Amino acid sequence: MMHTYLRFENQRWSFCTINETLSVPGEHWGSPLDPEWIAVNPIIRRLPAAAAAGPMPAVAAPASVWASARALALALMLALALSVVAPAVRAEAKTLDSVVAELGSAAKPVAAATDAAGNVYVLNEGDATVSKFMPGGGLVRIFASLGASARPQGMTIDPKGYLFVACAGTDSVTRISPTGTAVAYWAYDGAGSMPRGITSDRVGNVFVSNWGTSTITRISATGAVLPVFARLDPADRPLGLTTDAAGSVYVAETQTNRVSKVLAPGAVQEAFAELPKGAGAPSGPLAVAVDPWGALSVVTSSGSVSRFAADGSLLAASVPLPPGSHRPTGVLLDAWGDAFVGDEFAPGVTVLDAAGSGAASLAAFGSGTIVRAVALSGSGLLAADYVSGSVHRIELAPTLATPPLAATVRRGVPTALDVQTTGLTPKLIVSVGVLPPGLTLDETTGRLSGSPTVLGTYAFDVVAANHWGVTAPQHEVLVVR
Repeated sequence: MMHTYLRFENQRWSFCTINETLSVPGEHWGSPLDPEWIAVNPIIRRLPAAAAAGPMPAVAAPASVWASARALALALMLALALSVVAPAVRAEAKTLDSVVAELGSAAKPVAAATDAAGNVYVLNEGDATVSKFMPGGGLVRIFASLGASARPQGMTIDPKGYLFVACAGTDSVTRISPTGTAVAYWAYDGAGSMPRGITSDRVGNVFVSNWGTSTITRISATGAVLPVFARLDPADRPLGLTTDAAGSVYVAETQTNRVSKVLAPGAVQEAFAELPKGAGAPSGPLAVAVDPWGALSVVTSSGSVSRFAADGSLLAASVPLPPGSHRPTGVLLDAWGDAFVGDEFAPGVTVLDAAGSGAASLAAFGSGTIVRAVALSGSGLLAADYVSGSVHRIELAPTLATPPLAATVRRGVPTALDVQTTGLTPKLIVSVGVLPPGLTLDETTGRLSGSPTVLGTYAFDVVAANHWGVTAPQHEVLVVR
């Protein structure tokens, strides 16, 4: 029988398929210090065959190979959105949240984009500027100015680092160079076009949705402008749009409750994905995003997030969100298919895990906030409040939030100790070494519990991992008396 495993070779992890006839959960081939084939616990040890065909990030092995074998196995499974977890609603995620800048209440941030170096650019509608946040924490408050009449609505970035801004006030697109030089009217979309949404594909073509004329403008990677690349139904009123790996464009149509698909030559499939009809059904698509496998996430003004398969068929009319009122403003997907959703009513960002473990609220924004500008950089999420101009950074990689346990426990007495973590869930908390007999570590919650049965001193390490990172091992010592 063929199975897929992780292989460690030349300081790198890779997927391997082998013919296995006998297997015991938890076994491994080779020394834990120099492993070749590694099979971890029975939940995560065997990867679905589809994993071998999917993209896998290159991950350097930490010093503790056996610890990272188990931790990275889950991290890579999550990276491919192949974990099977019972759906649930997680009201709050424990993440490290810090305010990194105050742009001021006049800024009104509406969009954000990240370049290859990890710089984040925030588009400010209120004062028609772009701010630049650098990975080391530096801020250029006015990186570029667009002009008072621009009324900027959306922004994207191409592979060369050029920013493109949809300016509804001038029916045009402004291009901003990597050094901050703005060129107004880089593309003119036509009188009354009112460009609202903008995106780019992986080769550098830029696509603009024109609310006023229900058309799509294309700016090619060479700079050629086609004002009417695609003509939609006049009733559509397009807003958010995105592209897939093949160069097709998906457009959220606010007034007709559907998503259109525009093929690379410009041919339009008007009703590619349609929201369900009827009382209480979601309505008013505002934004759309496509994951690495072609599935669509669509957010609506009625307060829902809908999911569609790659062929446009409906997967979920309304994905469960955390308790409370919601009015999504946009959706951003990471490389693993997790969705980050800004909101007008909920004070923060909602994250929807691709593995199906439910929704959680991120960022400690107060009441009365509106989050429209959201971007990922490194292992962090940046989110800006439209009302106050406050910008938060949320750390998504795990940390071990408690000091070493260093506890003495009694033989035969029920014990419960907690290893607390931060970071985006789901994550795995694993122990490396020898636990006291009778105690087990819940790898999901971090609770070490049971009744110790054997006297002695026990040393082990604890590691936490998700697909954003792996912690350094934390050494633990428990004494059983």
